Amino acid sequence: MPCSLFQLNPQSGTQPTRSFASAIAGLTAVLLTSFAPAKTWVDSTGNPMNGDFLGLKDGKVAIRLEDGKTTQVPLQALSKVDQEFAKKRSFTYKAELVALAVRRIDAAVENGLKEQDLKYNGGLNDHMFLRRIYLDLAGRIPNYKEARDFLNSRSPQKRQELITKLLSSVDYTSHNYNYFAEQLRIQSRFPGTVLRNDAFIYWLKEQIQTNRPYDELVRELITAEGRIWDNPAVGYHLRDKDMKLDHVAFMGKVFLGTDITCAQCHDDPFSNWTQYEYYELSAYLSGLEHKGPKPKNKAIPNRKQIEQYLAQKNNLDPSKEEDKEKLRNLVRRYDRPLRDIDRAGEFVVRNVKDRPMRLPATYEYDDAMPQEVVPPRVLFGKEQGAAVAALTPRERLAAWLTSRDNKKFAMNIANRMWAKFMGRGVSEPLYNINPRKAYNPELLKVLAEEMLVLDFDLKAFAWVIVNTKAYNQLATRTKSSEADPYYFQGPILRRMTAEQVWDSMMTLMLGDPNQFRLESGEEVNELMNLAGQSPSSVEAFLASLDEYNKFRPEHLIVNAEGVSILEAKLAPQETAGAFGTNLTRPPFKKMEGKSAEGAMAELMNQAKKKKILLARASELPQPSDPAHFLSQFGQSQRTFVIRASSLDGSVPQVMELMNGYTTEILTQPGSKIFMDMKNLRSNFEKADVVFMSILSRRAVGNEHNLIDKELRSGSDEVFADLIWALLNTPEFLFVK
Repeated sequence: MPCSLFQLNPQSGTQPTRSFASAIAGLTAVLLTSFAPAKTWVDSTGNPMNGDFLGLKDGKVAIRLEDGKTTQVPLQALSKVDQEFAKKRSFTYKAELVALAVRRIDAAVENGLKEQDLKYNGGLNDHMFLRRIYLDLAGRIPNYKEARDFLNSRSPQKRQELITKLLSSVDYTSHNYNYFAEQLRIQSRFPGTVLRNDAFIYWLKEQIQTNRPYDELVRELITAEGRIWDNPAVGYHLRDKDMKLDHVAFMGKVFLGTDITCAQCHDDPFSNWTQYEYYELSAYLSGLEHKGPKPKNKAIPNRKQIEQYLAQKNNLDPSKEEDKEKLRNLVRRYDRPLRDIDRAGEFVVRNVKDRPMRLPATYEYDDAMPQEVVPPRVLFGKEQGAAVAALTPRERLAAWLTSRDNKKFAMNIANRMWAKFMGRGVSEPLYNINPRKAYNPELLKVLAEEMLVLDFDLKAFAWVIVNTKAYNQLATRTKSSEADPYYFQGPILRRMTAEQVWDSMMTLMLGDPNQFRLESGEEVNELMNLAGQSPSSVEAFLASLDEYNKFRPEHLIVNAEGVSILEAKLAPQETAGAFGTNLTRPPFKKMEGKSAEGAMAELMNQAKKKKILLARASELPQPSDPAHFLSQFGQSQRTFVIRASSLDGSVPQVMELMNGYTTEILTQPGSKIFMDMKNLRSNFEKADVVFMSILSRRAVGNEHNLIDKELRSGSDEVFADLIWALLNTPEFLFVK
């Protein structure tokens, strides 16, 4: 029975004893409505039909009729009352599937453990569960209030209530965006272009937030056409502009868990992929083009019109040498935006007909000749359906890739999701899975089957994993490489990712780390797309160019009121900027007499002076600057797929936590952790806030004795020392 369905004794690791059936009933009561009984359905013309509601998918309602047969009715064909009923009940049917998936996965894991004479590691107490579930679903540690409320709750369903809350939160969207952004190698600017990627980033977050089925998402990525401001999904193809063959290799690793990279240049002696097969798969993208005719708009002023307007506005006479030089300088201010706008208009993802894929001139195998035309063909299996001929090559590729008959597609994302929560996949490496080499092939098979049963619903699949017995055990602390056998007696002990560490630091500073979010990029795209618009006058056109010149990427990171993170009102007081030069806590700045608002404003001011943007990793420029906290902790530079990010420790990481800019800001009185201590009188209550905020637990045992002497002075600087000390413990950095 999945122990995340129960409340455990916070100080014990014992397993609960409630029945599995009772637990599932509790889960259903908290999260889902009861299974819909037979009802009378009425279509939009008033005709009745009796039957059981089975589910809602692709705009069609599945109904089991009284004779036992199943029919599908378009949602829009039903009455408005029945449409609302179907929408409300659509997840009910999945509750049964989720429960069955948990049981099947538990059985597969236990069979593997039994064969190896192994046992589960031991269950999680509440504070360990709390911290792990926040890091795995929300991508951050809980803040003080969240930790306190959960640990104090006596609700028998509090674990499920927390899972429900996190799965529907903006935190879940942010964390999962980071996960997919690394795989898709998303950067804030498309390499080799003047285009920004904000629209695609915003679009992908929307897909995660609305829980778009993974197969639908991938199909749209592969078939997308247009310009970035018309169809953000084209950002997937623009990422690898002019790298068509590499694009195919990345596609295989990310979507199929199949590495065919070597076959781009020669037959792969280790995986048996031939160079000809590589080009057959690439042939589906032979007509993929990233450039097209630039938009032509006669209403756009030319350079001569701009010169005439500026001369008139500034009372300049071009016939005079002095005025001519002034005019030249005025016009020169618009050279860059005019050049960028002209270049931006050429980037468009489209299909070009009659452009076959040809073998390279260096092709040296006997099965074909160099420069020979290669027809498109899938790597394995076959294309399905009689309508294939009516589809474009990219549509055919997307249909095959995401087909339910393509077992590799479902197996790949299921294995990746399992690794995301458990620390490693059933089959490793993730980018080149081999079911025959999996140490528990039954588990891999079950995971793939359940992904199909759940219709690629990644949120439901995450729900399944966090409810398994394996997930709810203590982490295995023995070091294990991907080549070593592992049978999932618990997750692997993991260090937080760079994004998890950063977002946890933001939580400690701000309480709510989601205060600033990246905009949709619509405004900057409108500036880039001036050629596709009709300005009302030369003056209006130049005003847009002025806006483009003033644009900074940070302007897109805004709060709920739409105010840029750079333009937020801050306290005017100056702050000293000295740092410790050795392995000691950064200097502490007293802020006596300041209100909570003043202290927080001072905190923001310090961050601004250090050029630190207090927003989540998902909202910041991507990839981060090499000197940034995120880069120091191993964030991917979004260039490669294989081992793109790192969880290895380093000296720069030690320095960052001990006396880096971020730690300096966090250990000042303006941070949220100090605000939570502000009105407490007892030093032990304040220490409790620090422990709960950083480690998601209260101080226990001899920890009280160790800190008692240090806390007697009761000064804020002593608590800054305590914060600094806990941040630099392995307990903070690792997911246990």
